[in-house]
Amino acid sequence: MQNETVLKEKIDKYADMVYRIALTRCGTIENAEDVFQDVFMIFSEKRPKFKNTEHEKAWFIRVTINLTKNIKQSAWNKKVIRLDENIKFKSNEQNNVFSVVCELPQNYRTVIYLLYYEGYKVKEIAKLLKRKEGTIKIWLFRAREILRQKLEGGFEDE
Repeated sequence: MQNETVLKEKIDKYADMVYRIALTRCGTIENAEDVFQDVFMIFSEKRPKFKNTEHEKAWFIRVTINLTKNIKQSAWNKKVIRLDENIKFKSNEQNNVFSVVCELPQNYRTVIYLLYYEGYKVKEIAKLLKRKEGTIKIWLFRAREILRQKLEGGFEDE
């Protein structure tokens, strides 16, 4: 009973973050839901001990990223044709930004999400993704350039 309570607390605390990372990296709702379920199943089975809340959050991010890698590399996923996910936001501007972010390469999408949505610093992102800080800075620079070009170009055409 206590394990169920702990699991429910973790789901309440990390559900949005895990799902958003999974959706950002997988690109489909179905795969994101599978990853979401797997993350919390792994937590329930392993019952890891954490040093602090930051360590706990990092664990959930890392497991989510690893599971999305597994899905992207699976033979099944390579044969699936991706359908457009018609996710709608309140404003057209939000729709435009979301669609452009979804077009970014996976690594760029991930660093943009961790920086702007989760509030991580470059050094922390590098540690989470097991990459050098310079690599993360380059990815952020390139992602911002792509976003700027596509968003500025898109607004001028309207």
